Amino acid sequence: MKNWTENEMPDFMEVAFSAERSIQDEIERESYGEITTILISYLVMFAYITIALMQGLSRSSNIMVRI
Repeated sequence: MKNWTENEMPDFMEVAFSAERSIQDEIERESYGEITTILISYLVMFAYITIALMQGLSRSSNIMVRI
């Protein structure tokens, strides 16, 4: 098509075309595209919670030792 429009298409002619995807195809494409983002965010949240809990446990053990 590109070759025809550049070389063989008459000057008086204009060609237009469009392509559409179905809604389900677009939703599926978006869902798979966001899996990486979701996994990274869950890993960051897990690391944050783990660090916060470890700091909380170390503080509570320091309090018990002082008592």
